[in-house]
Amino acid sequence: MGFHPSESLLKLSLALLCIMQAKGQVSFVGLPDTVTLLQSSARGTVVYTFTMENCNSTNPTVTMDASPTTNFFNTPSLTIAGLDYNIEITLSSTVALNADVVNQYILTITATCDNETVFNQLFVMIKNDIVEPQCEPKFSSQAGDTVTVYSNIPASSPIYKVVLRQPNNAPVTYSIIQPSPSVFAISTSGSVLSPTSGFTNAAKTYQLQIKVTDSLGNSCNGTLTVEVLPVYQNPINFTVPSTAVTIRENAGPGAFVTTITAQGNNVQYEMISPNSAYYINADTGIIRTTFNLDLERIPSLASTTLQVRAYDKNLRSSSAIATVNITVLDVNDMAPLCTPAVIVNQVPQTTPIGNILATLTCTDPDVNSTALSYSVISNANSLYSFRMQSNNLVVNNTLNYDSAEIASVNFQYSATIVVTDSGTPQLTTNIPVFITVTPVNNYSPQCIGPLTYSVNENAPFGTVVGQLNATDADYKFNNVEFTIEGGQNPPVFYMDPKSGEIHVLGPLDFETRSSYSLRIQVVDLNNDIMPDPVNQKSTYCTITINVQDYNDNPPVCNPPYYSTTIYSTLVTTSNILSLQCTDVDPTSTLTYSIVGGNVDNLFLMNGNSIRHNPFSYNPDGVYNPVSFTLLVKVTDSTSSPQFSTTAIVNIDVVPWTTTQPTTTTTTTTPEKKTKIVNETSTYWQPDIWFMVVLTITAALLLLALSLLAWKLATGNPICGNTATEATQPLLQNKSVANVENPLDAAKEQPPPPSKDKKDIAPVSPLSLQFDGRAQDPVTGREYLFNSHTGERRWL
Repeated sequence: MGFHPSESLLKLSLALLCIMQAKGQVSFVGLPDTVTLLQSSARGTVVYTFTMENCNSTNPTVTMDASPTTNFFNTPSLTIAGLDYNIEITLSSTVALNADVVNQYILTITATCDNETVFNQLFVMIKNDIVEPQCEPKFSSQAGDTVTVYSNIPASSPIYKVVLRQPNNAPVTYSIIQPSPSVFAISTSGSVLSPTSGFTNAAKTYQLQIKVTDSLGNSCNGTLTVEVLPVYQNPINFTVPSTAVTIRENAGPGAFVTTITAQGNNVQYEMISPNSAYYINADTGIIRTTFNLDLERIPSLASTTLQVRAYDKNLRSSSAIATVNITVLDVNDMAPLCTPAVIVNQVPQTTPIGNILATLTCTDPDVNSTALSYSVISNANSLYSFRMQSNNLVVNNTLNYDSAEIASVNFQYSATIVVTDSGTPQLTTNIPVFITVTPVNNYSPQCIGPLTYSVNENAPFGTVVGQLNATDADYKFNNVEFTIEGGQNPPVFYMDPKSGEIHVLGPLDFETRSSYSLRIQVVDLNNDIMPDPVNQKSTYCTITINVQDYNDNPPVCNPPYYSTTIYSTLVTTSNILSLQCTDVDPTSTLTYSIVGGNVDNLFLMNGNSIRHNPFSYNPDGVYNPVSFTLLVKVTDSTSSPQFSTTAIVNIDVVPWTTTQPTTTTTTTTPEKKTKIVNETSTYWQPDIWFMVVLTITAALLLLALSLLAWKLATGNPICGNTATEATQPLLQNKSVANVENPLDAAKEQPPPPSKDKKDIAPVSPLSLQFDGRAQDPVTGREYLFNSHTGERRWL
């Protein structure tokens, strides 16, 4: 490949040199420049001449560097020309220009004149002007080409051919220039020939210099190295030149016969006289049969003689011959013949053990055969089911029809009878056996699983109570039908005859009947080869269905209305009265809560009993009402479904003051600061039914008051008695035991507060907002108050 500087690099170098010349006085005239030089230029040829100006030194120096590096150019020479110097560059004595290798050289010339230095470049282009033969690169390289031959190669045999890439100017002559003379010869076509006397049997190396010259005298040289390898002797021989082999017929194609082995290296084997019945492996010496040997068909195969040659694959003349005698023996190759060839039978599953199912008639066509033997090979389904008695197939075990494994093969037992002769080798004949078993109803159905079930009393029509399972060991397994025996009047349950599912048919009521006992008949179906009602089997089982209670009744209070009178001094841990409420549902749990009339939360429930919080009847402070009508809600469950009822309780409170002896005790009253407490209280919003009851009650009360006013206006007593006499029995019938007449007790109470005192506004259940907290100076109790309405509540 040639060396080509880029055009940009050339321009850059010229520009730099011009700048340097402009700055100094010493300069080259004629550089930079480019010259063309022929490849055939001889040594001493002038390459280029140029001038160095303005050099006042008497001893200037000029040096030159070539790129790529080469010694083809002499050092530039200087000659004085007036005030200047002429510089000349010539080719050296070692010049060997080759444009195919380097087609351009860059010469950098540097001159030193006194203290000034100047440099510039000359570009030398090499042009190929020589047309000559071109040898192959490897052959013409310094190392040359190499060929390897054995010492036993015939004399004057071609061992190499010189090939030209550019065979111009024919004819071309070939000659061996070194060594001279040479034992090798080269033909006019360029083939190198082995010595006419051959090679000695030894390793040796020859190096030949070959010159190729065309008709114009142009030439190329090449180097050829000949490596001679010795030939080693490899004698082939058999340790056993003759062998005898005995084999049996009917071994099949490719059957092994024998192996022959010869001593030596690189041994190959072949049959001298090919035989269609046998072949030999050329590498291993193994002899095998080509096809199945049958003496009945080809009697001549009884004895065969083969000749086998072993030879060196590299030197076929080195060989040996062996003889192989093969004897083929006759074998037992005729299997027994039997009638019938296939046994097919159908028997019921109750066939007794030892019963004969089939009889075989077998013969052996081989002349040398002896007695025949019989055996049964069973599969997984027919294992131990059959056995042979001589040539008879008999039942060995119960034939089971009721098996999933047998059902999967269509109730067919399969086996194989093997009939074996006594020849060598023994031959067998297989007789397939197919015995189909028909069903017989043997087993009665059995009830399994739970016999007790539960159902909710509110279960709708069609609800599945449970499923009665029954098994039948006869195939098809569990093919039964269910029926409720005895009947039901009216029918409450229904049973699916196929699945055994029990469904609700009629209404259930736990309070009326909590348990049912049903007698179920289970009958097997289609367990014989033909439906046979006579052999149909059945069984009976009794199941129990327990009805579970469901909350479907509200609680009932007896009586629904209560009235009582108490003193305000009744202790808070005592019950005022107890509600008598019941629920016919036994699983119900009653809970009680006050939902109305509980002014200032003075009452609370303790189970089914009513208790109270402390009352306040302070004329100068909080004065609670004396009559209360409580609505008590009774609920039978905390979850759905939930039923409830409301009891009305009327409580009259008789204010009572207990006088205690005064004692002189000096107490320190701590300073108390009024605190403003803001509290948001929830209020009760009654149900719609309560509003309806309250409206009706108010209407009746208004009607009663109207009637009373009318009676009073006319002067007629009500019910023939005065009002005072009429109220006495009511007060005496209160449900307060062992207390004095509340009216007499009321007479002993201090007089009510005077009219000039500010009335206390009643507490509104819809507006329980307090903005202050204070302490009663008399009792010391704290209370909450509303500064706008005057409402108060004791704490």
